[in-house]
Amino acid sequence: MHSRLLTTLEAEARTTNDPERWAQAVCRSAVHFGRQGHTNLALQAIDQVRSRFALNLTPSIATWLMLSEGILEFFRDNTAQAFDRTRRAHAISLAAGVSTARPTCAAWMALIQFNALQYVEMVKHLDEVLTYAGPDDHQARARGSLVLADALHFAGDFTAARPWYQATRLHATAEGDEATLSAMLHNVAAFRAGNVRVADAFGIAMPEESHRAMMEANSALHFDAAIGTASFVMLVPLVRAQVLLVEHKFAEAESTFTSLDRLNLESKSVPLLVVDLAWAKINLGKHTEAMTLFQEATSLLSSVTHIDEIAYVNARMASIARALKLQDAALAHTSSAAAALNCHKAEQAELLGRLHELHAKHKPI
Repeated sequence: MHSRLLTTLEAEARTTNDPERWAQAVCRSAVHFGRQGHTNLALQAIDQVRSRFALNLTPSIATWLMLSEGILEFFRDNTAQAFDRTRRAHAISLAAGVSTARPTCAAWMALIQFNALQYVEMVKHLDEVLTYAGPDDHQARARGSLVLADALHFAGDFTAARPWYQATRLHATAEGDEATLSAMLHNVAAFRAGNVRVADAFGIAMPEESHRAMMEANSALHFDAAIGTASFVMLVPLVRAQVLLVEHKFAEAESTFTSLDRLNLESKSVPLLVVDLAWAKINLGKHTEAMTLFQEATSLLSSVTHIDEIAYVNARMASIARALKLQDAALAHTSSAAAALNCHKAEQAELLGRLHELHAKHKPI
């Protein structure tokens, strides 16, 4: 499905006589392709701009070009390059007064910093987005609203997140940006599933929340199929498998986890997949296979960096170790899980305080 946004951008690139408007339209097309997982098309669009202007880049064109490259690298899981290019784009927009690009650059900076757990800087950039983006700057407001909504959801306040998700939907719909709508649907499901699975690992059942997470994951899957998004082709099935595990549908969860190609997953997702698969196999009585996976998970544990995931992985590994009668390992993982959970709750509380200040200062428009 050819999105309305892409149709608009392509039409503008064909008809405008303004080289800067042409470059902005083509760069935004590259961003759209990158977000949908169509890397070759994104690279072709970026190359068009670089070839036309070579070294004769104006500040505006340089900003949009670097931003498009940064976003593409973000979706290629090249975090360092994504941060470098996006930061450069943001710096140029500030120094040269490229007001049309500044809020969008700030929005993507906020997303990268959210993923990197740099919450103080993330909040500063979200404040910048919501201060300088006009009501009709749909790209900046959609992305900024989505980052704020996701952060609130992650911190445990879905009630406050809901109006920002709604703002994301309204701005993305206003310009036909299906890629952002896809991201929103996926993120709602992923963050709800994340909260549910941590609770489940610590023995807290949340059946209504897990049911909602599964419905949201299914909605994201169907929407992606309709619009041709390839960037979440692995992540949505992963979320569904995680919820199946919480719902104690272990055979279905095992089948889904086994079908996922680890090479196509983000590297940070692999340790969690291994632990989840081990937990499914333990509950299916496949202890020999579970032991192999438990040993692999032990070797991967140091690569888990997000404190909520450290809490989750250790809690699951403690349960697996108990089932395998590895008492020393069970005690060690139980202790690590409890410590990580306390840190996670403290981080959530601190983040929520910062976000509530932002939420009170700005209205979702």
